[in-house]
Amino acid sequence: MRLCVSYTLCVIMFAGAYVASAQADQEPLFLFRGARPLGLANAYEAIADDISAIQYNPAGLAQVDETIFQLLIIRGRATEDFIAEAKTIDQFISDTIEPLVNSADPLTDTDPQIVAARQRLVDRAEQILVETHGLDLALPSIGLIKPLTIADHKAAVAISFYNHIFANARIVETGLAWADPVMQMLDNPILYRVTAQSALATALSVEIPVGQSYLKAANLGVGVRLIRRGTFTDVNNPFAIEDILDTDQFKQNYFDLQDDDSFAALVRKNIDLKTGYSADLGTLFFPVDGLRVGLALRNVLSNINVEYSVGENLITEDRRFPPNLVVSVAAQPLTLLAKPSELLDLTVAASLDKPNGDDRLGDLKLNSYRDSIHLGAEIILTPKRWLSLAVRTGNNQGFLTFGTTLRLFRFIDFNFGRYGNLEADWWFASTEISF
Repeated sequence: MRLCVSYTLCVIMFAGAYVASAQADQEPLFLFRGARPLGLANAYEAIADDISAIQYNPAGLAQVDETIFQLLIIRGRATEDFIAEAKTIDQFISDTIEPLVNSADPLTDTDPQIVAARQRLVDRAEQILVETHGLDLALPSIGLIKPLTIADHKAAVAISFYNHIFANARIVETGLAWADPVMQMLDNPILYRVTAQSALATALSVEIPVGQSYLKAANLGVGVRLIRRGTFTDVNNPFAIEDILDTDQFKQNYFDLQDDDSFAALVRKNIDLKTGYSADLGTLFFPVDGLRVGLALRNVLSNINVEYSVGENLITEDRRFPPNLVVSVAAQPLTLLAKPSELLDLTVAASLDKPNGDDRLGDLKLNSYRDSIHLGAEIILTPKRWLSLAVRTGNNQGFLTFGTTLRLFRFIDFNFGRYGNLEADWWFASTEISF
């Protein structure tokens, strides 16, 4: 039992997503990010021609000419630091955690092996303080785009339901100022937060023909999300690193289950449920074939009810998500040159936004022009064949991104790539079915 509990705690300790987690006065949106926009460094608002348009620019949906259904089977993201730690977690448990939990007094035991294990635990904790550990999981989600006609205008309606879960854990340097550096580190609390979010999003887009030499058409779009979020956290009753060393006492103090209880019941009993909504507006202009200009305002309207404690008082507030204004342009060079090809599709894109408006990374911004810039390029080989390959690359606020999609039989997509942002470097992979 001790080993099982210690292993669980190590996973919580090292599997932290979004270390710069939201504080009591912040409520981020936790946007659903598709593999294609990630590979394009989020330079996507002027492309917006698939189900991801709901999240980036709803005006783009009217570009779709036929019904599209998409099932996201799974998508995961992990930071490079997390992957490196995960590779050594078994050895860490064997060399460090097991000797400590098997000791009668792990805090003061003078056995050289225990002293060494205690120091390794401190070193590991100090290493975590300078790393970013992230694990982000999108669970099975669905989306549907249906073209239609409104007053003789081309239009489309879309709906998606997605589930998103992530955990964050961080060590807070607020322990007592012990003379012994080992005791000082062991006295620091560990804060964890596990959040699950479901969102039902719908959007409507209409194309307005203009027919001028400088503007062929313009799309207008609006999108709305209904959000249900649950958070399980120890913020109001944190435990210290040293508490992990006595697993029986730790279990009794923090995870004590009655005979008729289960861990799921414990979570339900302590989960903080929140409900909210947000609304987006978007436009998409088509000056000439092969050129698109997009404008998106995300979270123009929003609200979520938030509860947090101040001392013994429970405070309930209504808050809004941070708005995010984006201007974007996308070009297809082969179309602009009147040389389209069925074997090759090339797109380049750029977006300029109010930095980090809905990615909750505002505290990490570099205060330079790069904070607002997203650049991306995409090459799709044999896009309409039974086997196609897409390669993408980009620059996301100064950080490299790239991704690939292997599409089989015109409906199965395997995605893989690397995404850099102001917080960390992430590796991501997903499997999707669309037809």
